[in-house]
Amino acid sequence: MENFRHEIGKKEYAIEPKTADFSFKDHLGKAFLAALYYIFVYIPFILPFLIWGKAASRISAVWDSKAIAYDENKAKYPLYLFYFNYIINFLFDAYILLAWPLGLLFVIFLIVSNIHNINVVQGIIIPLIEVYASVVIIRFAKETLFFIINNLISWIFEVIINIGKFIKNLWLLNFVFRRKDCTKSTDKPFQKIDLTDL
Repeated sequence: MENFRHEIGKKEYAIEPKTADFSFKDHLGKAFLAALYYIFVYIPFILPFLIWGKAASRISAVWDSKAIAYDENKAKYPLYLFYFNYIINFLFDAYILLAWPLGLLFVIFLIVSNIHNINVVQGIIIPLIEVYASVVIIRFAKETLFFIINNLISWIFEVIINIGKFIKNLWLLNFVFRRKDCTKSTDKPFQKIDLTDL
């Protein structure tokens, strides 16, 4: 958590990089190529496939290692640990992996069931775009959950721990003041006893 705060505090993310002055010879061609590549090639085609491929490789690794398993001998709370690993390390990737094939089957079903009065745009093109973009949306949801778990929840636990420490220190401080009051009440000056009175 401290590293995250230090990183956020030191590095600004929403800034424009500093560049040299514009030159037609050096910048114009590259700028057009970059704009066309990232808007029309990388974002719509390469990025979703990269997300889908990485999800497939992670699921394959889980299958090889059998990392998600219920085992009462290796954890104090095995059921919680199982579902935590299932949701965090498997479920989102499984949705990403199955989004394209199941979505394609769903679109085919829609086309076949409405073959006579289907609207090409609303019945075919838009559902295909939604299915294709679903892997990016699921990945956004996964990273949002990761952010909440890694930062907000850990911050909440840290606040709870600090509150507990604060209460403990208040109790110790109160105990010290009480001891001082007790010692003051018992520290009376020495009185001389007259033996003739006995």
